[in-house]
Amino acid sequence: MEIVCPEKCEYLEKGEEYQTKREINKKVNSSFHDETDDVFQIDEVADFAMPLEKFFIENFYDDKNVSDNDIYEALSKLYLLQTGKSDLKKTKNKECEELIFEKFSELDKKFPKLSKDLKNRSILRILKSIKEISGGIFGNRNYLEFIYSQFNRDGKWRGMLEGMMNEY
Repeated sequence: MEIVCPEKCEYLEKGEEYQTKREINKKVNSSFHDETDDVFQIDEVADFAMPLEKFFIENFYDDKNVSDNDIYEALSKLYLLQTGKSDLKKTKNKECEELIFEKFSELDKKFPKLSKDLKNRSILRILKSIKEISGGIFGNRNYLEFIYSQFNRDGKWRGMLEGMMNEY
């Protein structure tokens, strides 16, 4: 028996959204397992990604209405659009998404020699960071706290980051 849903069926949309999120999570989980696979080890990719993460701090750190989840969702949608796949239908924080898309477009133009593949992999790498860091003691803003500490001396993670740097 085949079930025929109208195009705007909420169950069909939820199912597609669920599958899309699963696909992104699977891609994130299967990427960057060791240091040699980490695209952030490539200077040009780090130069591309660092201003994006700094942008997150400048635009979202003080806005308690933006969480790691909002950034993750916007970057997931951006990744899907960049790779020619279907996008997530709804975004909880449309303003956050629009700002991230604008910044990515600006960086895309600023780094024309960086391949589309490396730009896409940098999005995946940030998604992996969010997924691994979010939660914990700072809740769903742990990633924002972590990257804030990379750029600011008063960050809550600063002591741990300095300890890690002293080990090298």
